[in-house]
Amino acid sequence: MKKETRNKLENFLQRKETLDNLQRMASEGKRSLEIDFDQIVEYDMDLADYLLENPTDFIEAADEILEDITDLPGAHLRVRDLGETVEVRKIRSSHVGKFIQIEGVLTRASDVKPEVTEAVFECQRCGEENKVLQTENNFRKPTICQNPNCGKKGPFQIKVEKSDFRDWQSLRIQERPENLRGGKIPRNLDAIVRDDFVDKATPGNRVTITGVLRAFQEKQRNKRKTTFRKILHVNHIEVQQEGIEETELSPEDEEEIEKLADEHRIDNLIVNSVAPSIFGYDKIKEAISLQLFGCKAVELPDESRIRGDTHVLLTGDPGTAKSQLLKRVTQIVPRGIYTSGKKATGAGLTAAAVKDEIGGGWTLEAGALAVADGGLAGIDEFDKMDSEESGAILESMEQQTISVAKAGIVATLNTRTSILAAANPRMGRFDEFEDIAQQIDLSPLILSRFDLIFILQDKPSEEKDRDLAGHMLELHSEPENVVKPQIDTEMLRKIIIYARKYVDPQFSGENIKKRLEDFFVQWRKAAEREAIPITARQLEALVRLSKASARMRLSEEVEPQDVERAIKLVKHSLKQVGIDSETGKVDVDTIMTGHSGSQRDKFRKVMKIIERLEEEYGDAAPIKEVKEEAASEGIKRDFVEEMIKREKEKGRLYEPEANLISRAVR
Repeated sequence: MKKETRNKLENFLQRKETLDNLQRMASEGKRSLEIDFDQIVEYDMDLADYLLENPTDFIEAADEILEDITDLPGAHLRVRDLGETVEVRKIRSSHVGKFIQIEGVLTRASDVKPEVTEAVFECQRCGEENKVLQTENNFRKPTICQNPNCGKKGPFQIKVEKSDFRDWQSLRIQERPENLRGGKIPRNLDAIVRDDFVDKATPGNRVTITGVLRAFQEKQRNKRKTTFRKILHVNHIEVQQEGIEETELSPEDEEEIEKLADEHRIDNLIVNSVAPSIFGYDKIKEAISLQLFGCKAVELPDESRIRGDTHVLLTGDPGTAKSQLLKRVTQIVPRGIYTSGKKATGAGLTAAAVKDEIGGGWTLEAGALAVADGGLAGIDEFDKMDSEESGAILESMEQQTISVAKAGIVATLNTRTSILAAANPRMGRFDEFEDIAQQIDLSPLILSRFDLIFILQDKPSEEKDRDLAGHMLELHSEPENVVKPQIDTEMLRKIIIYARKYVDPQFSGENIKKRLEDFFVQWRKAAEREAIPITARQLEALVRLSKASARMRLSEEVEPQDVERAIKLVKHSLKQVGIDSETGKVDVDTIMTGHSGSQRDKFRKVMKIIERLEEEYGDAAPIKEVKEEAASEGIKRDFVEEMIKREKEKGRLYEPEANLISRAVR
């Protein structure tokens, strides 16, 4: 660095404003002075250009000057907010050696390691301590002893306790999903962060990073290649805590959205713009529309949290356009991620411990739910995940965090994500004579986390089939007349951002809340014996959906129409999946526990029969007589066989001898 440039830098760092910041920084025990790039631009444009073109010289000189001013070893200058951001996929060789700014999602973070900056070696011949400054690439040893009376070439032993170290961490930054269009594969950039800026962010965080782009020669089988690997040496990292609502909209966009809301029923336009190429499914499209808008989470005084995101499950026969719906919705919503349960492991959805290519060891890599934080995750083939994998997202769905303990890494990642999942029936198609909930190949724990569950059945109907055939044929002959949405995708995305940014609906009066209260109480009062039509979980879903409906209308108040819309959707969902096939009544326990009230009643009767026969025969009950007595009480043979099999697996029943059954605990 020329003397003139260094003098400018010294003068800049010795301004009163900077000195005040340094004093405050030192009093808080910090070692980094964070400044905006605009401050350098306003002071001297040439100095700002020098930082962009010669960042290594600039930063090293600034750190030296700060150490002199503050008498604080390891003081650093951190420059943020360059104004211009380089997209990860557009980083080129011309950026190597330059100071750049990138934005993305942190998908991987290694453990923090000590990196030696000055190593002390003891000569094993004379005991002289030799200090060697370390470069970033390779570990350097002394070539000759610095003791003039020795001058030997070793051997040398490193003295770890006398060497100087700093913290070191490797990161991986991925392009933001909302910036990808047309099925592009997200690109990644590896980065290294040092000293007091390690552990500033965790996987899943959206970050803005400034730093120096370096290039390191790649090797293959210990031979150097002509290609180089890009690694960003981080100068400043800032975590963007906010969600979709912080995306900038132009004044023109906001004006157009407000005009659209004034002149039309914007909620109807939105619903009609969700996958118009897919025929029918009006209720499902309405539910998905509400899911796109959501409502704000409620932070309680005891630091607990009630989620504002809505989870929706689509389950149905093959060929009912479930996958198409998922793909379309993830294209609409900002921060939409589409993945398949068939291919995703629990780590792929949540988080994984992977080998660090830069520094060795293990690093934590964020999965799809963490990357979609603040957006929506579309998970196809949801039923194809095994119990361990589907269990991995239970915490994510309700608590909206993921607790990770893998390969010695313990962390908590945010997954404030709406989930739209698709699954197939257990036997491929639904049997209308069996309980629907029992035909969904998912545990009751998972099913109960969904606010709405919809059944898509492919039933022959001449009128419906003609309409569907006409729609599909028109798609091929006149697609522009059939598929054109009333609001195009780009504008719909902006409306979602606008609503989440500015609209936070609240219940406008006691009469609105009373309508929800009355619905909840009346439905529960209507319960016969032990059939439970609705629980507090469905009441929470009603609140979320009511607020989402008001937000979709861009209204600050929840009105009766919003509550009625929510009630209709919840009733429609419960009547589809929560019906007890034997009584015809809505029993939410078919979803919450996997067993309806009538099934629990039959279960108790069979257990009573076993108990009575145990007393009669001494030790165990003959299975044949259990079935006969159950049949006399109207309980089918298949139910008894399935129940005995299930209870044996759970260890509650056992067979002491062939054809005899006994209770494990009496």
